[in-house]
Amino acid sequence: MGPESTAIYYHAVIKQCQKQYGAQYEQDYPEIFIYNLPIPDVVEGLEKPEETLAQLIKGAKKIDSIGVDFMVMPCNTAHYFYPGMAKSISIPFICIFWATAKKIKAKGYKKVGFLATETTIKYKSFEKDFEKNNIELILPDQDDQESLTKIIMNILAGHKLSPDKEQMKTIIEHLKAKGAEAVVLACTDLPILLKQEDVDIEVFDTVEILAEATVQYAIGKIGNEILEQEENSPMYFKKYKSDST
Repeated sequence: MGPESTAIYYHAVIKQCQKQYGAQYEQDYPEIFIYNLPIPDVVEGLEKPEETLAQLIKGAKKIDSIGVDFMVMPCNTAHYFYPGMAKSISIPFICIFWATAKKIKAKGYKKVGFLATETTIKYKSFEKDFEKNNIELILPDQDDQESLTKIIMNILAGHKLSPDKEQMKTIIEHLKAKGAEAVVLACTDLPILLKQEDVDIEVFDTVEILAEATVQYAIGKIGNEILEQEENSPMYFKKYKSDST
C-alpha cells in the first residue's frame, strides 16, 4: 500500500539480495509476488475499520493461496490490522515494527523520534514492540503532526516538494530538541522525500529495515522470532474473538 513506496521496497529487497548473499544474475533472485491492494485512505483515520480489515484479509488470503513461503506489508499504518490478518492466513507474516525495534535496539538507541501517520500515532500499533525493547518514542507535537500529514498526502499524490522536505527537517529538529537520539521514518512514503544525507541525525528507514528482514528471513538468518502474532489490536479482539467462540 502506497504504490510508489512498494516500488522502493522492491528495489530495496534487490539491493539486500546483492548485499547479503552476493546476488548477481537473474537466477540469483527470489521469486517475488507483488499484490497492490487499493484500500480506503488510512493516513488521517479509520472511517470504516471493519471494512478495511475485511479487504486486507481478503488480500492476505489471496497471497496465501498462491503458495508463497511468507508475506510482508510495506505500510506502517496498515499494521494496525496486522493481528487480524496474521490470524487469517497459514503463512508467516513479517512485522515491520518488530524488525524496526530490533534494529534500533541493536544500535543502542534509547530515545528516538517517531514520524508516522495520524492513524499510526492514534492507535499505537507500534507501541508493544518498542516497549519490549526499552525504546522511548518521542512524538511530534500537534502542529508538527498536522504538517507531517499534509506532507504524506502530497507524497501520495506524487508531489515531492522542496518546502515539504524543509518542513520535515524542521520537525526533526524539534524532535532532537526533545532529546531524540535518532529518528524513525515510520511511514513508508516518507523516505521518498527525505534521505539520510538530508539531516545530521541517524534515520531509521522502515522500508529498508523491512527489506533487510525480508531477505534475512528468506535465507534463514532469522527465524520465526520475527513473526509477531500477538492479539494486541482492539479490532482483533472485537472481530476475531467472537468468530472463534
